[in-house]
Amino acid sequence: MPMLVSGYNATMLARHILYAQFVVVVLITILHLSGLENDLYWRFLWLDTVTHAMGGMWAALFFIWVRTLRGYKLDLAWGIAGALALGIVWELFELAAGVQWEANYVLDTSIDIFMDALGGAFGAFLAILIKKSYGSS
Repeated sequence: MPMLVSGYNATMLARHILYAQFVVVVLITILHLSGLENDLYWRFLWLDTVTHAMGGMWAALFFIWVRTLRGYKLDLAWGIAGALALGIVWELFELAAGVQWEANYVLDTSIDIFMDALGGAFGAFLAILIKKSYGSS
């Protein structure tokens, strides 16, 4: 049976998780647009992994936010699973869109998905910290 929360604390928790999502999305946007505009993805190969981790962080916050709005208690596993699922969908999108395959495509894709999940763990932990800092039950 799922654990449900209700009331003011759940609403405030959802609102603060939404604010955290906004900050993460703004940071991703700045990083990504700067990376594209200045060819940073090709100069700094690690930038793609950072972007994937931040995307995973956003995805976890998003899934936790939706579940909080629906009355469910915050759950680390849902954050990681949501980030992992969205990361896999993103890689399938890149495949369908014809993003150029590299010699190390399988390794690169595996690292991308791992970083999505790792970012999801960070996002879920951030949600837990938000919950603790606002005394949400």
